[in-house]
Amino acid sequence: MANLKAVVLAGGAMLAAASLVAPSLALAADLLPPPPALEPGPPLASLDFGGWYLRGDVGVGVNMRSPTMQISPDPLIGAPADAFNSFYNASVSASSLFDAGVGYQINNWLRLDVTGEYRGGSHFQVLEQVGVPSTNTQFADFYRGNLSSLVGLVNGYVDVGTWYGITPYVGAGVGVARNTLAGVTDTGFAYPGTGGGFPTGGYLDDASKTNFAWALMAGLGFNVTQNLKLDLGYRYLNLGKFTSGTSHCFNGTGQGGGFSPANCGGSGYTLASTTNLASSDFRLGLRWMLGEATPAYAPPPIVRKY
Repeated sequence: MANLKAVVLAGGAMLAAASLVAPSLALAADLLPPPPALEPGPPLASLDFGGWYLRGDVGVGVNMRSPTMQISPDPLIGAPADAFNSFYNASVSASSLFDAGVGYQINNWLRLDVTGEYRGGSHFQVLEQVGVPSTNTQFADFYRGNLSSLVGLVNGYVDVGTWYGITPYVGAGVGVARNTLAGVTDTGFAYPGTGGGFPTGGYLDDASKTNFAWALMAGLGFNVTQNLKLDLGYRYLNLGKFTSGTSHCFNGTGQGGGFSPANCGGSGYTLASTTNLASSDFRLGLRWMLGEATPAYAPPPIVRKY
């Protein structure tokens, strides 16, 4: 009986203690601050997805090598075995260039464009010598003319990344180049081996040649505004070959204006390069984005602060 009373008293004490502790726990729970709201992440850099753009460039092209030249038909056909035909100091001067085009920014690292370009102001010259030592015969002709090109390219670029508003890029392009040699004059002198020499000369018709063209590019893009970018670029451009039209040589008769193909050895000849033109181009350009770029936001972090 005494044990029963002890159990009853112990149970009552536990219930009383629980009734005192429960309000304290509830009060402590009420004092905890609510979890803070999730904060949105910072905005990412603007991405030019799906963006059309217009572009334009100006610059200068520096010829990288002297062209190798030939005359057609071959003037040595039927000549003595010791006859030779040589070209000296062939050169193509620097040209000015400008282009315009339209492109599409596929994503933040890849873009494509199509450009049309005019290159002009370049001067061509070369000295030709035909000699036959066994007969003491020599002919010398100095050719001068103007070289221009129309170039159409499809270009692709990889934008490496953007740091402080500067985007390095590399690219390549393929297309066609139409090279025109115009205003070619021939100033020469002939020593036929007997008696004195005499001056010769004439002109060559204008002519154009269409070639496959290709390019490799690298440069820096600068963010001027959200829609306007400035390009500083270098390009290696291979333009293919060029040729003249038919020659007209001084005939001394006044017929045909004093010049005729027949006096150039029968039916005239053409002057052409056997190697491709290659140019180092230095360009300054602008790209105008036609669409509005929309900032993209990072997803909110799953982090709670207490």
